[in-house]
Amino acid sequence: MEWLVAGITALLGGIANGIDTAIGINKAHDDAQDQLAFIDDMYDLQKDKAEKDYAEAKRQAEKNAKLANQQADLTDLGQDIAERSVSNDFNTAIDNLYLSGAQDAWQWNNAAMQAGSSEGAALAGLAGSGVRAGSSLSDAVLMESATNEAQLQFAQDTKRRSDNNNLASVLNGLAGTQYNIMGERIGADVTRGNALDLLNSYEKGGYNYNIYQNQKEQMEKTYNYNRGKVEDIKKANSWDSWEAWAKLGTGILGGASAGYQTGANLYNMAYEAADYETGIPSLFKKKKNKGDLQGGALESYGGFFG
Repeated sequence: MEWLVAGITALLGGIANGIDTAIGINKAHDDAQDQLAFIDDMYDLQKDKAEKDYAEAKRQAEKNAKLANQQADLTDLGQDIAERSVSNDFNTAIDNLYLSGAQDAWQWNNAAMQAGSSEGAALAGLAGSGVRAGSSLSDAVLMESATNEAQLQFAQDTKRRSDNNNLASVLNGLAGTQYNIMGERIGADVTRGNALDLLNSYEKGGYNYNIYQNQKEQMEKTYNYNRGKVEDIKKANSWDSWEAWAKLGTGILGGASAGYQTGANLYNMAYEAADYETGIPSLFKKKKNKGDLQGGALESYGGFFG
């Protein structure tokens, strides 16, 4: 009789656990399908965002490169104007120095002739008056002539030094302007080079292009890895797979085993309690030997077991 009770509970336990296992398999399958849909959607969204971000960054780079080239062109135009301006200023300064030198030469010649004429007239006047050479008047004329000559020489030396200083200043200004112009042109060329490098970085083989490709590769590998894991779960919980049937069988056997053990335990508990007065109708009464049942053992529920 023990095996009958245990068999019934084993059957019930196997059926119940089998149903729970089947429900769990279906739920795992449906959850895996939902996860696959989520993974696909997220991959599409991330891929679309990466493409848009790259396209926008490339567009912005092209815009910045265009502005940089325009700025470089404007710098070059400014240096062209500066070159023409400094050239004109330099030529004007040289012309002014030349004209000033020519004018000085005429003035110095006139001053020398006037001094010579004044000296000659003074000496002639002295000679006509009977003043002999070596007299104080004669010495005064010679001294005045020497003073005029010294003054003229000092004026010439001063003007030449002034002209030399002006020429040096003009040359220094020209050199400084040339240095600035060269620096500005180099800066413009560097700006163009940087703009070109920025554009090339978004072309095939460029730095930003390679970074973008690496980003896409990482996303694809992560996507394939996650999807593969979930697909394995889905496959393992599909009724087309032996694994699902194996889980169901294991669940049924596990439930039956547990049910059988529970039934056996219940039977033994009822059997052991059969000799005691509990106030509750006893299911079984012991015979002399354990395991045997009296005929019509259900004392309170007659006829259940015969």
